[in-house]
Amino acid sequence: MGFIDSGSKSSRLLASRRYTHNTHTTAQESFTNVLDIQAAEIYTEANLVPTSSLPFSGSSQVGVTYSTVGTNVMKYWYRHKLTPSNVNDEVWFFLNPTGSDSGIGAQLIDSNQQTSFISPKYSIASLANSTAEDSTPGYGVVAYKSSTYTQTSQTGSLSSGDKISGNDYIFDYKTGVLQFLSSAHDPASNEVVFLTAYQYVGKTLDEGISFTGDTTLISVSSSMIPNADDAFDIGTTTKQWKDLFVDGTANIDTLSLTDAFTYNGVTFNTSGSTHLSLTGSSFDFKSTNSSNLLTLYNSSDEVVFKFDDKVLTLGASTTTPTARAGGLFYSGSDQWFLGFDGVGLP
Repeated sequence: MGFIDSGSKSSRLLASRRYTHNTHTTAQESFTNVLDIQAAEIYTEANLVPTSSLPFSGSSQVGVTYSTVGTNVMKYWYRHKLTPSNVNDEVWFFLNPTGSDSGIGAQLIDSNQQTSFISPKYSIASLANSTAEDSTPGYGVVAYKSSTYTQTSQTGSLSSGDKISGNDYIFDYKTGVLQFLSSAHDPASNEVVFLTAYQYVGKTLDEGISFTGDTTLISVSSSMIPNADDAFDIGTTTKQWKDLFVDGTANIDTLSLTDAFTYNGVTFNTSGSTHLSLTGSSFDFKSTNSSNLLTLYNSSDEVVFKFDDKVLTLGASTTTPTARAGGLFYSGSDQWFLGFDGVGLP
């Protein structure tokens, strides 16, 4: 009859693995989700993490960041030197920059601690056992221990004999802590540990949300209010929202339109670069004041014409314009001129 090893179960869950059978080794268990509580720990751009065709796998790509659709998503760490615990050689921490060879304490989180590494649960099933250094790479980490290879000698070569079996340690993808399972597997006092891994560097919930479908997937039961005034945008000039539906009043300080818009059957557009075009079947203009119903000005702020109640007033033109049929202007000296097509008076 089997039994549950509580120590193994808890360590596997913390390392983002399931616990199903005590007879399975840690390396045989599937990767799974863990409960993330703080907003800074919840990945909102996990959909941008590639599930196959991973971009990096070798030494020439150390420290390179993978970007897509204008955002950084993940970073590649190649054989990065880990920092030991100052208690023993059983626990190692992923710090950047690497800490002292004498080790650090485990009771407080070091400010250089790197977290949020990407586990094989983000890849397709065929890459579940592939590592970040394979010719067809996956998200499994690769660990080494050596007494001759140093962090300042990245061009050096770690041999296959330096690679640590995945059955000998647990790497916590969430916290970046590597723990050896027994003293028999611990590095010697003159050995250091190196790790190759992918790290998630995309946005978290406290920084923003990336949607891949309708926002109805999110249930909103209260107002959505930013934590600062006049500080955040909805979309950009290159990443625009498609349609906006508002049943209420849109309060906007400044409205800038680059396309036509339609209001109750009337379309407002531009004709050429500077002319306004209105398209509709008929137009009615109504003022709430009986005087100064409508006034047009030229570029010098001079009145061209204006309507008061049932009275049209033309602005004075001191320069006689070119005659045209139907043209009418007022000289400003009690003289009116009407243009017509033909010779002489009608």
